[in-house]
Amino acid sequence: MPTTNHTPYQLPIPCCTPGWTHFRATDAGTLVCTRSGGYAGCGRTITLDDAPAPARDNDTVTVHDGVLVYAIDPAAQFTHLSGAGWPRTFTARELDEYLARICVWQHFTRDSAILAAARNGRHVETSGTGLQATITRIA
Repeated sequence: MPTTNHTPYQLPIPCCTPGWTHFRATDAGTLVCTRSGGYAGCGRTITLDDAPAPARDNDTVTVHDGVLVYAIDPAAQFTHLSGAGWPRTFTARELDEYLARICVWQHFTRDSAILAAARNGRHVETSGTGLQATITRIA
């Protein structure tokens, strides 16, 4: 019998460039924009009170391992539709794994697309050839 992962799916909240920058906690109690690998970002600084509020019940915004993250409710459900096929249903974690398996989405693109769908209810990604993939949050 499969087990259910009850851990929220956490994605870094971008600050300047989605996928490339995120907010990191400082000793001064603020969050500063940094690039992956600890390099300087755009320098934008906020407090936790300035962080975006969760878009849905059971989602949270918190600092995890020093990074400001959006934690998606582990029970949240998403559909993924690409081309003329039928939509498939996933949790956020399953969706990330699926998109990685089909090898068409780089990691930073997956993160920003899943985060956008989690917060806004829907995200459409268009490839260089015009193929659209739609991620919709259904629960």
